[in-house]
Amino acid sequence: MRLTQDEIAAIVLREIDLAQGHDADVLATKRQKALDYYAGKLPAASATAGRSGIVSMDVADAVHALMAQVGPIVKTTMVEFEPESEQDEPQAQAESDFVRKLIERAEGYRTIFDAVHDAGLIGNGWLKVSVKEADKVTDDEYPPDLSAEQTYALQQPTAPNQVVDIKPMATLTRVTRTTRSKSLRFECIPPENMLFSEGIGMSELDQLRFVGEVKLLTVSQLRKMGASEEVIAQCKNYSAGTRSQAQVARQGIYANQSQNQAVQEAEQLKMVYCCYFRLALDDGLKSQLMHIWIGGSKVLLQEQAQAVPYICGSMLPMPHRVQGTGMYELLASVQDGKTEVLRSFMDNLGVMNASRVGAVEGQVNMQDLTSGRINGVVRLRSPDALVPLPASDIGPQAMAGLGYLDRVRVQRAGSSLDLNELQGQIMKSSATAAAGQLASVEQMAGWFATNLVETLIKPAYLMVHQLLRSELAGPVGAKIRGKWQQTDPGQWPERSNLQVLMGMTTTEKMARVQSLAQVLMQQAQVLQMGGGGILVDNGKIYNAMADWCRASDLSSPDQYLIDPTGEEATQAQQSKAQQAEQAQLAQQQAKQKEYEFELEKQRRDIEYKMWSDELQADLDEAKITADALVKKHQTNTQMAVATMPEAKDDNEP
Repeated sequence: MRLTQDEIAAIVLREIDLAQGHDADVLATKRQKALDYYAGKLPAASATAGRSGIVSMDVADAVHALMAQVGPIVKTTMVEFEPESEQDEPQAQAESDFVRKLIERAEGYRTIFDAVHDAGLIGNGWLKVSVKEADKVTDDEYPPDLSAEQTYALQQPTAPNQVVDIKPMATLTRVTRTTRSKSLRFECIPPENMLFSEGIGMSELDQLRFVGEVKLLTVSQLRKMGASEEVIAQCKNYSAGTRSQAQVARQGIYANQSQNQAVQEAEQLKMVYCCYFRLALDDGLKSQLMHIWIGGSKVLLQEQAQAVPYICGSMLPMPHRVQGTGMYELLASVQDGKTEVLRSFMDNLGVMNASRVGAVEGQVNMQDLTSGRINGVVRLRSPDALVPLPASDIGPQAMAGLGYLDRVRVQRAGSSLDLNELQGQIMKSSATAAAGQLASVEQMAGWFATNLVETLIKPAYLMVHQLLRSELAGPVGAKIRGKWQQTDPGQWPERSNLQVLMGMTTTEKMARVQSLAQVLMQQAQVLQMGGGGILVDNGKIYNAMADWCRASDLSSPDQYLIDPTGEEATQAQQSKAQQAEQAQLAQQQAKQKEYEFELEKQRRDIEYKMWSDELQADLDEAKITADALVKKHQTNTQMAVATMPEAKDDNEP
C-alpha cells in the first residue's frame, strides 16, 4: 500500500525531530556556544557583579589567523580530473579548466571561503551546489489589429528557451516574452540551518538516511510555488519566538534588529524544511532518495532525487562521523581561562591604583574619602585615622598564566595572530633557522588546508562536473590560458578521479621561488652555451617562469607570458620564420646581384682591355705605316735629287 501525503509528512517531521542539530540538542547548543564565543559573549555566570567584564577573544583570533594562513593555500591548490589514458589527457585538462572557470564565474571560491570560515569555527562548513533557474520577462506594446503575418512574426522566439504570449487589446497588442535561463549556483548554508541523521560509521552525506535544511521563504515565494493559503498559514514565522538560539547567536550584537517582521504580508518570512530523505513509498523494503519540502505539516514538494546536493567539509574531520571539530571545541577552555586571568589582572590593577584603606569612624570625612577625586583633599582629625590595607600585585603571575595559555592555544590551533610577530623575529635570524621554525609553525595550517581540499573542494568539482553534464549541457565558451575555447559538457564522460596539487605555505613558497629563480638562471646559462633544443627549449623555460609566477602569488601567468604551444606563439613563430626566410632570400638576392655586378664589371674590363689593346695595336700599326711612308718618301726624295743633273751657273758661257 502506497503512503499518503499525510503519512509522508508525518515521517519526515519525525525525522526532523530526531535529526542532529534540531531544536536545542547537543549539536545545536554547540553551534550556539561557538558563535557566542566568537562574538565574545561568555555565559553570564562567569562575570561576577563588580568585577571587570573584559573577555579574551582567543576563538575569534584563532579563526582569523587560520583563515589568513589556510586561505592562500586553498586558493592556490590546483584540482584536475585524472585522464584515463594518454589520448584522454587533452580532454581531461579541458574539462578541468572549464569546471574551474565556471566555478569562478559563479563566485564559487568566495562561497567556499565562507564555508571554510564556518568550518574553522564550528567544525563544519556546508555548501550547496545546484542549478539556478531564472525567468526574464519583457513586455512590448504594438498597435492593435495586427495582420496575420505580423502576429506570426511576433510569435517567433528571439532567444533559446523563450515563451511568447500575445494579448490583443482594444488600444494595443501586448507581447510578453519569458526567457528561462539556467546557471550554476553556489550557496554557503549556515551550519545552524542544517540537520542530518548521522549513522554509526557513516561520514558521507550520500550514506545518510536524512539531510535537511531550514529555508526561509517569503509568502510571495510560497505562493509562486503553488502553496495554498492554508499551508502558508501553517508555516512558522521567522521571528524572535521561532528562531533557534544558534540563529540568534549568528546575528551577534545585531540580533535585536532582525526581530521585526516585514511590513507587507507578502514579504514576511516563513520557515520550511528542504529535505533529502530515503523513503520507501510502498510496502516494499526498497527505499529511494526523495526531495521533499515540508511547510508546517504539509508536503510542499515531492520528487525523486538523483543525489544529495550538499557538501560538508571540516578542518578537523572526525573519522567515521559527519560532524568535525572546530576552534570553539579546542579553545573554549583556553578562552575561559584567559578571560578569568584577564579579569583578575584588571581587578588587581584597579585595586593597586585605588587601594582600599581603613578609616576610624568620626576621625575622617567620609565624603572626601569616597569621592574618588584624584589628588583630592581628605579631611582628617588625626594623622592615624587612615590605615592602608595591603594588596598583592599579581601582574607577574597573570602574565605568566596568559603566556602559558597562549602556548596552549598555539599548540592546539597551530596558528594565532601573534605568530606575525614571531615570524618577524624569525626573519631576523639565519635563513636556515627561519625556514625550520616557520615550517614547524605552518605544519598544522597545511594539514587543515589538506582536509578542507579533500572535504570541500574535491566534492565541489565532482558535483559541478555532474551538473554540467546533466542539467547544464550545451555549448559553453570561456577564455582559458589566454585564448577562447568552446566545449559541450553534455559530451563529457563521467569522471570520479581527481588529481590535487596542493597550494603552498609561506615557507614552501619562499623556498620554491628561490629554487625556480636558480632554475631560470641555469636555463639562461645553458642557452648561452648552445644547449638550446638539447637541454632547454622554450616550453621548459615557460614552465619554469609560470611556476615562478604562481609561487610568487602573482596573477595568472597568461598575463605576463605567452604559452609557446599556444596559437599566438605558433603564429609568432611562423611570422618570424617567414621574416627570416624573406631576409635570407633578400640576402641571397643581394649576393646574386653583387656576383652579377662583379661578372659584368669583369666582362666590361675585359672588353675595355680588348678594345684598348686593339686601339693600341692600330695606333702602333698606323705609326709603323706612317714611319715607313715617311722613310720611303725621304728615300725617294734622296734618289730623285741624286739623279738630277747639276744646275749650271747663269754666268757660265
